[in-house]
Amino acid sequence: MEREQEEIHLKLTAEAFEDFRAGHMPAGPGARELIKAFEHIDAELKGHEAGTAVVLEAERRLENLLRQQSRHLHLHLQAANYCWFRDPHKAQCLKLAGTPDATKPLGVLCDSARCPQATHHGCHLPVWQPQVDTGNVFLDNPRFPKGEKARLKPELERAQRVVDEISTAAGTAGGEE
Repeated sequence: MEREQEEIHLKLTAEAFEDFRAGHMPAGPGARELIKAFEHIDAELKGHEAGTAVVLEAERRLENLLRQQSRHLHLHLQAANYCWFRDPHKAQCLKLAGTPDATKPLGVLCDSARCPQATHHGCHLPVWQPQVDTGNVFLDNPRFPKGEKARLKPELERAQRVVDEISTAAGTAGGEE
């Protein structure tokens, strides 16, 4: 099961890297660090002298570099983000739980809009956009209780900010892919 999970992480890391190369940048608090990691990988590939089997060697080198990066990727089924868990002391979930020395992130406390190790990608937009759409429906409903509107509004603003960041970073307009 762990081997299968490693392969999935490698596949998702490779997809994020290909998006990066195509100009579709990640968004979120951890985006800058992930972009630097991808720039490093890209520079390593460009600076590497290929042998006789140019294509095969380049693909193998890329896979090895991406595999190193993918070791930090943790997926939470309930969160629409990628968690690049490198430093427990930076993890928002561990700070909230009061366990900064844990070795794995706590998905149930994930707040990807605030965690410096979380990134949002175009593939996450279909999860965030309906949250914005539904929130707007409730806020526009005159029968929705005022107290609930006050509670919902910051959540909606956070979700809208994530949608806007994903759309801007991915180079799409208005949240469309």
